[in-house]
Amino acid sequence: MRVLLNDGSSRNIEDEEILYFSNHKNTIFVHTKEGEFVLPTTLSDLYIAYGGMGFERLDRSNVVNIGNIDGYDPERKIVLFNQGEQFATVSESNEPRIRRFLASHKNEPQS
Repeated sequence: MRVLLNDGSSRNIEDEEILYFSNHKNTIFVHTKEGEFVLPTTLSDLYIAYGGMGFERLDRSNVVNIGNIDGYDPERKIVLFNQGEQFATVSESNEPRIRRFLASHKNEPQS
């Protein structure tokens, strides 16, 4: 995926590097462990493109790569990435789904 950098240049990001996509003031951001980058599209289009590859829409402001989630804070209703350094919000209606996902993946052997 090609993303825009602050200086106007572009960079390629591999799908597995993506933690989540977010929307702020009608601008779409791609969040990775290395930082955030601007993407000229919409969250709806991203969900259509990435929905079958492990990405889920957890609220109206983000689409999350659920394979990169490190944990969940139920009091703040956020999923955590990058050892808690980054996070994305979870809507109340999606909270049971994310809890089920995390519970099922706790029991899987780590590779």
